[in-house]
Amino acid sequence: MADDSLFTKVQLQTPQIESDRALLRDEDLLNEEHLRRMDQVLLRRNLDHVRMFSRKLSLELQQYVHLYTPEANELRRRIEKYMVMERMIEREMARRHTY
Repeated sequence: MADDSLFTKVQLQTPQIESDRALLRDEDLLNEEHLRRMDQVLLRRNLDHVRMFSRKLSLELQQYVHLYTPEANELRRRIEKYMVMERMIEREMARRHTY
């Protein structure tokens, strides 16, 4: 009979993509009040992620999706949304004079 007390649960580290998704919450990045409350490090990190995701989507649109499919329209909508987030973050950083 094995003793169950010998086995302990190990907390696994969350994958990077999961932490990126948690970091990049659209409702926070599209809300100027939330941007004002973010500290400088988080604001800069979110700017990096927004830029990275918008570039990835642009590459995907250019390379893998036919330009007239519904998937292409969805990618264009998402790219535009990330570009709006990028401009809002840059505006907040400029307001703080830290950009």
